[in-house]
Amino acid sequence: MVEVELEDIAVSGDENQFLVLLRRKDGQDLLPIQIDAMQAISIASGRGSERFERPLTHDLMVSVLEMLGAEVARVEITDLVEGTYYAMLILERSGVRFEVDARPSDALALAVRVKAPVFIAEHVLDQGALQDDDYDGEGGAEA
Repeated sequence: MVEVELEDIAVSGDENQFLVLLRRKDGQDLLPIQIDAMQAISIASGRGSERFERPLTHDLMVSVLEMLGAEVARVEITDLVEGTYYAMLILERSGVRFEVDARPSDALALAVRVKAPVFIAEHVLDQGALQDDDYDGEGGAEA
């Protein structure tokens, strides 16, 4: 597993597609994952200081986990099959670890709220990451 950071959320093409951009902590490899508009809003909200009057779904989930005494230990993006990414939410409670199947976008929306680390399997990076010569070197993909 390789630790990554959420670099940005980008709008693609006709402004109806969003990409979450994950970069290896060593600065190499940029992995774009397509997400829907609501997930983009939730991830951006979790990263920022703006709070809504009522909790969003991911805020609610964080509250439930806290009430149950569980914490998000980490997020792992584990596989890429036929264009679909798979993730695991790793939770811990009283020394017991739980692995919960999740969409990467949901797992990332939780991770940004609780500042949990994000990891990606090496084979997923090998399959889906943009290499240095695939983008302009400043985080933006070439058109």
